[in-house]
Amino acid sequence: MINYFWLFVVMLGPVLLGGAIFYSIMRQRRLSDRERLNSDAAAHELYRKDESADTRKFGGRN
Repeated sequence: MINYFWLFVVMLGPVLLGGAIFYSIMRQRRLSDRERLNSDAAAHELYRKDESADTRKFGGRN
């Protein structure tokens, strides 16, 4: 009887983990065009700020 219990426990773990992964993948949504454009604009702004940063105190350029 105890062998069947552990067999059930060991088999149930991966099934639950797979179900949780599947559920999280299904809950993701794609960004809308507006959200994607806003995200890209924010990333470009961060890169622009980084390029113009004074990094001499850290041993960098400028």
